[in-house]
Amino acid sequence: MNPKRKNTERFKILLLLIPLIFLFTSCGQSQSISSSSELSSSYISSAESSSKIEPEPTPPVVHTASLAVIGDMMVHSYQYNESYDSKTGTYEFDHNFAAVKKYLQAADYCIGNLETVLGGEDIGISDYPNFNTPDSFAEAAKRGGVNFVTTANNHCADRGTDSLLRTLDELDKVGIDHTGTYRSQAERDNIFIKDINGIKFAFLSYTYGTNGMPYANSYNVNILSDGLVKSDIKRAKEENPDFIVVLPHMGVEYQTQPNAEQKRIVDMMFKAGADIILASHPHVLQPMEVRDIADDDGNTRKGFVIYSLGNFISSQTTPPRNASIILNIDTQKVGDKKAEITKISFIPIWTQFRNGKNQNDFVVRSVYDVLSLPESEQKENFRAKDLQRLRDIHYETTSLLLNKNIPIKYIQNEYVFYQKDEKEVSQ
Repeated sequence: MNPKRKNTERFKILLLLIPLIFLFTSCGQSQSISSSSELSSSYISSAESSSKIEPEPTPPVVHTASLAVIGDMMVHSYQYNESYDSKTGTYEFDHNFAAVKKYLQAADYCIGNLETVLGGEDIGISDYPNFNTPDSFAEAAKRGGVNFVTTANNHCADRGTDSLLRTLDELDKVGIDHTGTYRSQAERDNIFIKDINGIKFAFLSYTYGTNGMPYANSYNVNILSDGLVKSDIKRAKEENPDFIVVLPHMGVEYQTQPNAEQKRIVDMMFKAGADIILASHPHVLQPMEVRDIADDDGNTRKGFVIYSLGNFISSQTTPPRNASIILNIDTQKVGDKKAEITKISFIPIWTQFRNGKNQNDFVVRSVYDVLSLPESEQKENFRAKDLQRLRDIHYETTSLLLNKNIPIKYIQNEYVFYQKDEKEVSQ
């Protein structure tokens, strides 16, 4: 073939192929764009899918509240004479609480029994059988950590109705809550409710009597009777509290075991709906119990009672009246579940009457705090017979409340009486 003609044929073929090259190139680009679009759509679809995943459920809110409970607060002449400052003409009681202040203030709410009246110095400060204590004792108690007192006891009317009413005014002034004695019928009929960290406590208080001392109106003092207790507990339930706490003043003085009537009253209170019973009057420690209570609706709940907390401070120097405890009660409420007692423990305490120099010095102390001091400090600040008394108190208190003898070498500051299972607590 003519070479020139051959080249012409090749050129024609090339011209025919050029459109095909552009066509394939365009198809390839289209496929690439299409693939990118599909990936992008796939990513968006995946992101949208992720955003629709259900969030983790919010854990329930957990509320906790701790109570510290102390026994009878009484002020005999030995105490107010020792507390009197002749230079200023005032009474100073802060040292009574100084050594245990850290324990009382560690709780969210501290409860005690004020077994005296604050009638004012103008009618005369007085001792047993008709007490009248300087107002500064209430001020010291508040600074020492006391938040609430029951005022229904056999000494609440010692100096008449005016002193009974003035006591309530003085407690209000220093910021100590109270129940058991009242200024009016409306005040008596009002159920005292305290919200502590989101847990509601209803407090009710009663006394077996007033040593025959009169008062002006029936509403001034809650006298212990089955009918009144049941009626008040029923009204307390209507306030929907988490716990109903009853503080009865009852029993026989100086007996270390509850009698049949105390047990009957406690059973009646639990059946009516009480959850915690903190009793007083014997001036000595009596046992405590945690029990399962079957209610009429078929539900079962835990109840706690201590039959007597003994004396927190007084001038009753003979054993066992100079020994007591700081009772600690921990509670918890998880979400909408019923609040429960999670732990009950106690700190053995002792009222010191004289210091190492044999001078009057009324101070409430932890038994452990003293016995854990170096021996040189013990001998310098405490009498030998008092150190022996402290060892006896440790034995007596643990034997009574724990039903076991704990050797002094294993002494603890605080002993656990009841502990709810930790797995149950965390649920």
